[in-house]
Amino acid sequence: GVFHETMNLAALWRLPVLFLCENNLYAMGTRLERYQSQTDLHLKADGYSIPARVVDGMDVLAVRDAVRETAAAVRDGGAPQFLELRTYRFRAHSMFDPELYRDKAEVEAWKERDPLKQFRARLEREGMLDAQTAAAMEARVMAAVQAAVDFAEAGSWEPVGSLTRDVYGDTAGML
Repeated sequence: GVFHETMNLAALWRLPVLFLCENNLYAMGTRLERYQSQTDLHLKADGYSIPARVVDGMDVLAVRDAVRETAAAVRDGGAPQFLELRTYRFRAHSMFDPELYRDKAEVEAWKERDPLKQFRARLEREGMLDAQTAAAMEARVMAAVQAAVDFAEAGSWEPVGSLTRDVYGDTAGML
Protein backbone atom coordinates (compact mmCIF):
# COMPACT_ATOMS: atom_id res chain seq x y z
CA GLY A 1 0.00 0.00 0.00
CA VAL A 2 2.38 2.70 1.16
CA PHE A 3 5.02 1.64 -1.38
CA HIS A 4 2.58 1.86 -4.30
CA GLU A 5 1.05 5.16 -3.15
CA THR A 6 4.52 6.65 -2.76
CA MET A 7 5.66 5.46 -6.19
CA ASN A 8 2.45 6.70 -7.79
CA LEU A 9 2.61 10.20 -6.28
CA ALA A 10 6.33 10.54 -6.94
CA ALA A 11 5.72 9.72 -10.61
CA LEU A 12 2.54 11.79 -10.89
CA TRP A 13 4.11 14.87 -9.32
CA ARG A 14 7.56 14.24 -10.88
CA LEU A 15 9.22 14.39 -7.48
CA PRO A 16 13.02 14.17 -7.34
CA VAL A 17 13.16 10.94 -5.31
CA LEU A 18 15.70 8.16 -5.50
CA PHE A 19 14.08 4.93 -4.32
CA LEU A 20 16.62 2.39 -3.04
CA CYS A 21 15.33 -1.13 -2.53
CA GLU A 22 17.74 -3.32 -0.57
CA ASN A 23 16.60 -6.72 -1.79
CA ASN A 24 18.17 -9.27 0.54
CA LEU A 25 15.85 -12.05 -0.73
CA TYR A 26 13.86 -12.27 2.52
CA ALA A 27 11.10 -10.44 4.33
CA MET A 28 11.86 -11.27 7.93
CA GLY A 29 11.68 -15.06 7.64
CA THR A 30 9.97 -15.56 4.29
CA ARG A 31 11.89 -16.02 1.05
CA LEU A 32 10.96 -13.58 -1.73
CA GLU A 33 9.47 -16.24 -4.04
CA ARG A 34 6.97 -17.23 -1.34
CA TYR A 35 5.28 -13.82 -1.07
CA GLN A 36 5.95 -11.91 -4.30
CA SER A 37 4.50 -12.87 -7.67
CA GLN A 38 7.14 -10.68 -9.35
CA THR A 39 10.55 -11.26 -7.79
CA ASP A 40 12.37 -8.76 -10.00
CA LEU A 41 11.42 -5.90 -7.72
CA HIS A 42 12.75 -3.18 -10.01
CA LEU A 43 10.02 -4.11 -12.53
CA LYS A 44 7.42 -2.77 -10.11
CA ALA A 45 8.63 0.73 -10.94
CA ASP A 46 7.63 0.22 -14.57
CA GLY A 47 3.96 0.36 -13.58
CA TYR A 48 4.54 3.97 -12.60
CA SER A 49 6.78 4.84 -15.58
CA ILE A 50 9.70 5.27 -13.20
CA PRO A 51 13.11 4.37 -14.64
CA ALA A 52 14.67 1.50 -12.71
CA ARG A 53 17.72 -0.71 -12.71
CA VAL A 54 19.31 -3.55 -10.80
CA VAL A 55 22.67 -3.33 -9.08
CA ASP A 56 24.85 -6.02 -7.52
CA GLY A 57 24.45 -4.96 -3.91
CA MET A 58 27.43 -7.12 -2.96
CA ASP A 59 29.80 -4.98 -5.06
CA VAL A 60 30.81 -1.81 -3.20
CA LEU A 61 31.96 0.04 -6.30
CA ALA A 62 28.96 -0.99 -8.40
CA VAL A 63 26.65 0.39 -5.71
CA ARG A 64 28.65 3.59 -5.43
CA ASP A 65 28.62 4.15 -9.18
CA ALA A 66 24.94 3.31 -9.62
CA VAL A 67 23.85 5.56 -6.76
CA ARG A 68 26.06 8.36 -8.00
CA GLU A 69 24.69 8.13 -11.57
CA THR A 70 21.07 7.67 -10.57
CA ALA A 71 21.15 10.45 -7.97
CA ALA A 72 22.58 12.78 -10.63
CA ALA A 73 19.74 11.80 -12.99
CA VAL A 74 17.17 12.50 -10.27
CA ARG A 75 18.72 15.89 -9.55
CA ASP A 76 19.01 16.81 -13.22
CA GLY A 77 15.62 15.51 -14.31
CA GLY A 78 13.58 16.26 -11.24
CA ALA A 79 11.79 12.93 -11.52
CA PRO A 80 11.94 9.71 -9.50
CA GLN A 81 14.23 6.75 -10.19
CA PHE A 82 14.42 3.29 -8.62
CA LEU A 83 17.45 1.14 -7.80
CA GLU A 84 17.14 -2.47 -6.70
CA LEU A 85 20.27 -3.44 -4.78
CA ARG A 86 20.47 -7.23 -4.79
CA THR A 87 22.24 -8.24 -1.64
CA TYR A 88 22.03 -10.70 1.24
CA ARG A 89 21.86 -10.51 5.02
CA PHE A 90 24.16 -12.88 6.83
CA ARG A 91 22.46 -12.76 10.20
CA ALA A 92 19.00 -13.48 11.47
CA HIS A 93 16.33 -10.82 11.13
CA SER A 94 16.46 -10.07 14.85
CA MET A 95 18.07 -11.39 18.00
CA PHE A 96 14.91 -13.42 18.67
CA ASP A 97 14.90 -15.04 15.21
CA PRO A 98 15.88 -18.75 15.41
CA GLU A 99 16.57 -18.58 11.66
CA LEU A 100 14.97 -21.92 10.80
CA TYR A 101 13.82 -20.75 7.36
CA ARG A 102 17.13 -20.87 5.51
CA ASP A 103 19.86 -23.41 5.09
CA LYS A 104 23.22 -22.71 6.73
CA ALA A 105 24.92 -23.68 3.45
CA GLU A 106 23.03 -20.87 1.69
CA VAL A 107 24.30 -18.32 4.18
CA GLU A 108 27.87 -19.62 3.94
CA ALA A 109 27.77 -19.51 0.13
CA TRP A 110 26.69 -15.86 0.23
CA LYS A 111 29.40 -15.04 2.76
CA GLU A 112 31.92 -15.86 0.01
CA ARG A 113 30.66 -12.68 -1.66
CA ASP A 114 30.90 -10.52 1.48
CA PRO A 115 31.27 -6.96 0.11
CA LEU A 116 33.82 -5.91 2.73
CA LYS A 117 36.03 -8.94 2.19
CA GLN A 118 35.75 -8.64 -1.59
CA PHE A 119 36.60 -4.93 -1.56
CA ARG A 120 39.51 -5.45 0.80
CA ALA A 121 40.87 -8.21 -1.45
CA ARG A 122 40.56 -5.92 -4.46
CA LEU A 123 42.41 -3.09 -2.70
CA GLU A 124 45.16 -5.53 -1.72
CA ARG A 125 45.43 -6.92 -5.28
CA GLU A 126 45.70 -3.40 -6.68
CA GLY A 127 48.38 -2.46 -4.15
CA MET A 128 46.19 0.12 -2.43
CA LEU A 129 46.07 -1.65 0.94
CA ASP A 130 48.62 -3.68 2.88
CA ALA A 131 48.18 -5.86 5.95
CA GLN A 132 49.71 -3.30 8.33
CA THR A 133 47.46 -0.46 7.14
CA ALA A 134 44.40 -2.73 7.26
CA ALA A 135 45.23 -3.82 10.82
CA ALA A 136 45.65 -0.20 11.92
CA MET A 137 42.30 0.73 10.33
CA GLU A 138 40.57 -2.20 12.02
CA ALA A 139 42.08 -1.22 15.38
CA ARG A 140 40.79 2.37 14.98
CA VAL A 141 37.32 1.11 14.06
CA MET A 142 37.19 -1.30 17.00
CA ALA A 143 38.31 1.49 19.35
CA ALA A 144 35.58 3.79 18.02
CA VAL A 145 32.95 1.07 18.42
CA GLN A 146 34.12 0.32 21.96
CA ALA A 147 34.05 4.02 22.84
CA ALA A 148 30.46 4.24 21.56
CA VAL A 149 29.44 1.16 23.57
CA ASP A 150 31.12 2.53 26.70
CA PHE A 151 29.38 5.89 26.23
CA ALA A 152 25.99 4.20 25.79
CA GLU A 153 26.44 1.92 28.78
CA ALA A 154 27.52 4.84 30.99
CA GLY A 155 24.42 6.82 30.04
CA SER A 156 21.21 6.99 31.96
CA TRP A 157 17.83 5.61 31.00
CA GLU A 158 15.24 8.02 29.66
CA PRO A 159 12.61 8.72 32.34
CA VAL A 160 9.43 6.75 31.56
CA GLY A 161 7.35 9.90 31.89
CA SER A 162 9.11 11.56 28.96
CA LEU A 163 8.99 8.65 26.49
CA THR A 164 6.06 10.12 24.56
CA ARG A 165 7.41 13.68 24.51
CA ASP A 166 7.54 15.03 20.94
CA VAL A 167 5.66 11.96 19.68
CA TYR A 168 2.19 13.45 19.79
CA GLY A 169 1.35 17.05 19.00
CA ASP A 170 -0.82 19.25 21.12
CA THR A 171 -4.37 18.38 20.16
CA ALA A 172 -5.97 21.20 22.17
CA GLY A 173 -8.17 23.29 19.92
CA MET A 174 -8.03 20.88 17.01
CA LEU A 175 -11.59 19.63 17.40
